[in-house]
Amino acid sequence: MRLFRTLIVCFFVTLYQGCKPTEEIRVYSVPRSSPPGKPLDASEVASLLDHTLAAIVPQDDKAWFFKLTGRAPAIGRQRDAFVQFLATVVLAENNSETPSWQIPEGWQEKPASEMRLATLVVPDEEGPLEVAISSLPYAGDWKTFLVPNVNRWLRQLEEPPLDESTILKLVKEVKLQNGTATTIELVGLAPKQSSGDPHAGVVGAPPLDNAGPPPAPTSNTALEYDTPSGWSPGRTSEMRKAAFRIVEGESQAEVTVIDLPASGGSQVTDVAANMARWAGQVGLTELGAEGLQKLIEPVTVDGAKGSYAELVSPATAERPLAMLVAMVVHNEKVWFFKMSGEVGLVQAQREAFRSFLASVKFGEN
Repeated sequence: MRLFRTLIVCFFVTLYQGCKPTEEIRVYSVPRSSPPGKPLDASEVASLLDHTLAAIVPQDDKAWFFKLTGRAPAIGRQRDAFVQFLATVVLAENNSETPSWQIPEGWQEKPASEMRLATLVVPDEEGPLEVAISSLPYAGDWKTFLVPNVNRWLRQLEEPPLDESTILKLVKEVKLQNGTATTIELVGLAPKQSSGDPHAGVVGAPPLDNAGPPPAPTSNTALEYDTPSGWSPGRTSEMRKAAFRIVEGESQAEVTVIDLPASGGSQVTDVAANMARWAGQVGLTELGAEGLQKLIEPVTVDGAKGSYAELVSPATAERPLAMLVAMVVHNEKVWFFKMSGEVGLVQAQREAFRSFLASVKFGEN
């Protein structure tokens, strides 16, 4: 009887559960709040990156630099031409003379500027590119010279530095007629307004030809001076402690003040090597070490003894230039003072430049 009652209860419970209305499943259509994202196109992203093709050619106590930077598609089109151009480079018997080269068809060569021995304009469908040709004093171990320069180029592409072993795996050698070029290709994103100085991060700043009004000079408590009449504020930067522009009619000149750690080695501290580099920029390639030494005279800036020279292009130069240069060592730094520009204006500013040097006071660095 008890079993029968249990079965009756189970029957009615089951019947009750079965008679409950089934819950309705509702489906809604809601408009998308934003359109679906476009699939990532790897080739499109790669085309937005910047590439730097660079080569260093050592010659005794000097190194020659050749550098081409541009967007990936443009570099892809010009890579072979750049390598073929390097193969035509011939070193002079004396490294006080600029190497010779043959430019590919369609390329154009521009004269030397403040920081470049030459600029080669490379036509491309996206706009012209430039091969910057320059030099720096070279001394010491090759690896310790190569690695900082490669990492400097990486900084210009806003990329982190690489260690020595990685860099040595990336570089390749190109045989020249009488030398060897060490080449490398780097990838990153160069700032839209990059410096015209091939040694940005080492010495110098954008050349005078850069257009546009200069920004207001940054204050620098480490240096005090009297600004000569007619000198306007120029382009300053982390490297440039002071800069001025001088314009008279169609003539222009520029004054820059730069300091570098003396610990940078002979490529920073060697007076003769720096003077030879500057002499090459104005076309004085046949002076030789002895002739150049005759142009150097002593100078004193705020008690610091140094060297001074006046360098003027040969009369036969297509674009005569002149430089007034001084370098002194103060508090473990080498200070470089330089005026460069058209011959007549620079020579007319000689006394103003000397007065400027005499007014300089070094503060605490």
